[in-house]
Amino acid sequence: MEYQTFRGADVQEALESVRQALGTDALIESTRHISAAGQGGLGRSFVEIIAAPSVERGAGAPAAATDPRRGRGVPEKALARVSPRSNMLSRPAAPSARPLDESAVGRELMQLRLMIDELGQGRPPKDRTRAMLAAAGFEGALARTLNAGSNRAARASNRELLAWLRERVRERLLCRAGLIEAPGPRVIACVGPTGVGKTTTLAKLAARAVLKLGRSVRVVSLDTFRVGAVEQWRRYAELIGFPFDVAQNPGAFHRVVHNHTEDLLLIDTAGRAKGEQHSMLEGCIAGLRNVEHDVLLVLPAWLRARDAERVVATYSAPKITGVVITKLDETEQVGGVMNASIGSELPVAYLCNGARVPEDIHDAAVDQVLDAIFPEQA
Repeated sequence: MEYQTFRGADVQEALESVRQALGTDALIESTRHISAAGQGGLGRSFVEIIAAPSVERGAGAPAAATDPRRGRGVPEKALARVSPRSNMLSRPAAPSARPLDESAVGRELMQLRLMIDELGQGRPPKDRTRAMLAAAGFEGALARTLNAGSNRAARASNRELLAWLRERVRERLLCRAGLIEAPGPRVIACVGPTGVGKTTTLAKLAARAVLKLGRSVRVVSLDTFRVGAVEQWRRYAELIGFPFDVAQNPGAFHRVVHNHTEDLLLIDTAGRAKGEQHSMLEGCIAGLRNVEHDVLLVLPAWLRARDAERVVATYSAPKITGVVITKLDETEQVGGVMNASIGSELPVAYLCNGARVPEDIHDAAVDQVLDAIFPEQA
């Protein structure tokens, strides 16, 4: 099979050259947009298509007949099933009709994709930026904020537009690393919906503090509702080597706090139902005196923007001081969950990309978060 190269000012012109030379059943191997704008400012962009005659034509078969109703690359017999009076309904094919040729379907899909790409090249600049933000998962007010002022950047290449968007996010992104390394006693509580990884995140922090930093740790669980939660913590405590307690109410919690001498006190909590604004943790935190404490909201990376905003509102008390983003290995769209951080001006404290304890937890850094949001530039 001998491939030939055809060029045109746009997709339609290049395809017309292919049809004139090779017929409507030609096989398209590849297509690309070529920009010559850098040649002294006098060059122009064009479309290049590499195609070859179909196997049937190469063997001497006649070219397919031309019909003004035909889609490019669709066999003539397929038209018998389409009513010329309606584009909504079609008559079923006769039992003797042959099925649609797979190569013809592939060519038609390729041509449709080419035309969509061509239309995309002519998008208004803000539409290009909006599409790139949507591909990263950004929605709503945050997407509109990031899109503002993008006209000039959106007229450049995709790579330059991505670089511009990274800087827009960088200006608004807050990170806060090294919580368990900070000297002095500290209390860290994790809150969030059921199943987001609160227990695993705290187990990773406990293991890192004990095994890598040599710090003393105690874990207190306020989660007495989830089946197996206490047993899971007892297993972690045995394997890693730290004391573990269960508190049924704020009074029991404060007795533990009053008697403990460890560097870090880690608090696990139960998920909270929608609309529930107060929790036992609020009463526990309110009684802390002369000890630094942080409340970290744990959220999965695949969370959508509206859900992230709703969860932040649900867990508004006690005051959240940071965000932990988990399950980064389960998605490529991290923009939605960033509404919980950028949208609420909360720093990202940790990133988690798996279930291994303690390997799959990392101190948040701005470039790491940006690479997770825009993996095309990572």
